Amino acid sequence: MDSNGTVLPTELLHEIVDMVADSDDDDVIPTLTAITQASDVMRSRAQKYIYETISLEPSHKDYIDELAQIFATDPMVLAEHPRTLELYCGTNAELVDAPILDTIISQMQNLEIASFIDLDMVGRPFIDSFASPSMAQITSVELSYVKLTFREFNIFLSSPCLIELLLGGLHIVEYVPFTRLIEQGTDFSAPDCSLPQPQSALRCPLKELRLDIARASDFAIMDLIATSRYPIIAEDSLVKVTLSSDYSHEQHVPLFQRFLDCKAIKPAKRLHLGNYELGLFTEPGKPTEYDPLRFDTFEFVELSVGIGRDWFQYEPEFQWWANSLMEVPAGSPLKRLRFIINFEQINVQALPDVTMDVWDDLDYALCGDNLELELLAIDIATRVPLPREDKLAVKRWLLKCLPGTNEKYFVQGTRWKNGRVCIARDFRS
Repeated sequence: MDSNGTVLPTELLHEIVDMVADSDDDDVIPTLTAITQASDVMRSRAQKYIYETISLEPSHKDYIDELAQIFATDPMVLAEHPRTLELYCGTNAELVDAPILDTIISQMQNLEIASFIDLDMVGRPFIDSFASPSMAQITSVELSYVKLTFREFNIFLSSPCLIELLLGGLHIVEYVPFTRLIEQGTDFSAPDCSLPQPQSALRCPLKELRLDIARASDFAIMDLIATSRYPIIAEDSLVKVTLSSDYSHEQHVPLFQRFLDCKAIKPAKRLHLGNYELGLFTEPGKPTEYDPLRFDTFEFVELSVGIGRDWFQYEPEFQWWANSLMEVPAGSPLKRLRFIINFEQINVQALPDVTMDVWDDLDYALCGDNLELELLAIDIATRVPLPREDKLAVKRWLLKCLPGTNEKYFVQGTRWKNGRVCIARDFRS
C-alpha cells in the first residue's frame, strides 16, 4: 500500500524484491531483512533470497541462534528456501554440537548444493537425512578435508541426481588403518579385498568429478572408482575430470593411468591435471623421472604447472608433460590443449632462464607432428595484478622460451592461427 492507500499488485512488489536481491549493494541482506519486517506480502519473497544459501562456520553461534529462532517461528522458511548449504570449519574450530543445527539441516527439502570443508562429521545425525527422498534433488556435493565413515561417505555418493562431485583430503575412518597398503594401490574387485565398498551398483550420473589426492583415503577412492566390483559412476556420463595429487611418487603413475583408463573416466571429453589453488599436479619433487601419462583419449586437456620461488630446487612438471605429449598417437581425439602456468612469485626482471633444456623438450613436444591441435592456450597466472608493460614482458619471455611453438601457433599469418596467450592474476574454468 502506498501513501494514498492504493494497494500495489503482488507481482510488482515481488519485482521490487527481485531488484533489491540482484543489486551489487553490500547491504542487500540487511535491506531484504528489513523488507521481511515491513511487509507481509513481500516477506516470503525476501526470505527466499536471504536463506537461499546457508553458509556457516562453527564460530557463528549468533547465526545458529538466528536460524533456530526462524525455525521455531516458521519451520517451512528453512525447509523450503535453502538451495545451497556450506558448512566449513575455521582455524582451530570444530563443528558445533548444536542439535538444532542437525534438525534444521535434516528438514531442508530443496537443497541442490552441499559443501562440507574441514569438518569431523562422524556420527552427525543430519547425514542420514541425505539418504531421504527430500534430499534426492541434490546435484553437487563437496567433501574436502572431512572425517567420516565409509557408510556416511556412501550416503553422499548415492544421491540419485548427483552431477558434480568434489573430493579431497578425505579421512575415511575404515581406510586409515590401511594407509600404507592403500598408497601402494588397491584392487577393490579382488576377492581378498576387505576394504568397504558399495554392495550394489550406484551408477552416479556425474558430469564433473574433481579428486584432489591429499590423503590415503583419496587414493582409495581413486582406486574404488577404477576397480569397484560394482559401477560407481554411470557409463558415458562424465564430461570433465580434474585430478591432482599433493603427494605422489613415480610408483603412483600406474595408479593414475589405471584411473584415467577405467570405464567410468575414459569416455569423458575434458581432463584437467593439476590443482587450481596449488598450481601443480604433484608435490614438489622429481616429476621429470615419471613415466609418461597417457591422456590422448580426451578431446580437451588442461595441464597445470607450478613455478616456485626456487626453480632449481623444485623442478616443475614441464618435462613430465612434454614426455607425455610426445606419446600422444597421431590421429588421437586430443584437439584442444591448455597450459596453466602458475607463478608462486613473479619478478619480470628475473624470469626463469629461457635456455633451460626443459623448454627445448616442451617446445619440441608441442611442435610434434603427432599433435593436431585446433587450439593451444597458454594461461599464465601471476597471483598479483601486473601492469600492461609487465604482461607484455612476460609474454615475450614465454614466446622466447618456446620459439618453435611461437612460430607454429602464435605468429600472425601462420596456417594454424589457433594459439592464445593470456596473463592474469588467476584462472578458473
